[in-house]
Amino acid sequence: MRLIKFLSLFLLIQNSLYADYLEVTLLGTGTPRPVIDRFGPATLVNAGGKYFLFDAGRGATIRLQQAGITPDQIEQVFITHLHSDHISGLDDLWLTGRIWQRENLLNVYGPAGTHKLVENLRSAYQADIAYRTANVDSEDAGANIDSREINAGTVYQNGAVTIRAFYVEHRPVFPAFGYRLNFGDRSVVISGDTTYSENLIKQSKGVDVLIHEIAAASESLLKRNKRLNSILAYHTNPRQMAEILVNTNPRISVLNHVLLFAVTEENVIKTIKNRYTGKVLMGADLMKLSVGKSINVQSIGAD
Repeated sequence: MRLIKFLSLFLLIQNSLYADYLEVTLLGTGTPRPVIDRFGPATLVNAGGKYFLFDAGRGATIRLQQAGITPDQIEQVFITHLHSDHISGLDDLWLTGRIWQRENLLNVYGPAGTHKLVENLRSAYQADIAYRTANVDSEDAGANIDSREINAGTVYQNGAVTIRAFYVEHRPVFPAFGYRLNFGDRSVVISGDTTYSENLIKQSKGVDVLIHEIAAASESLLKRNKRLNSILAYHTNPRQMAEILVNTNPRISVLNHVLLFAVTEENVIKTIKNRYTGKVLMGADLMKLSVGKSINVQSIGAD
């Protein structure tokens, strides 16, 4: 009986310690632009030893490998919206995870249209699935992929991990979601693509880490390019970002989905800091945040 009580107490303490710490890795901080230093949008959260992936843009599986994580370890994927740059790495993640012998199916959560996306992936890769199934003479669970179309609210809860989806402003794209993951005492918000959003501000108050998109262009370029004005209208500019941060005041904010035209990253940060005095960083692929009582930032693979 004493042994049982001791083990129960040990597990309680262990869970409490876990719930005071999480890790956030920016796998991809880019846009539809095919550039080598910024792969497609993908943010990985490790909470209590379980991985949660938000978006699966171009090269997500490669970045996972660079981060020392094999794709079979990913079983939960949360899609912010169905623009191609946020989902173009989903098939690779699914099928390569199967080759790495994922033990369970891949769960994909996302807005209306996610069912059709997943069904069409199954159809597109039916030959590959059949060949590999025949080769091992069995139907393995890792070949399966499941889709769940969600609405705003709690979309995942298991143990100390709760994930909520909330609407953001990316019209004409609707619905477009942001996500908040709470793990015990720690929390992270992933904005997805959005312009200034009062709802995002509401959902992000008190958060440890805010991962938020950013977009900017020079005034001269905006005057010459009407299409660029339309593109930037449904993204967040530096002045809007400063206002968001003033109203949410996260422990740290990191900018991703970095869409800049004829402006520098340094100028973007400077513009934000003219209004906001908290900690804000320009995100980079393979940037890792260790979030506990303190927050440490490192570049994976850096000396």
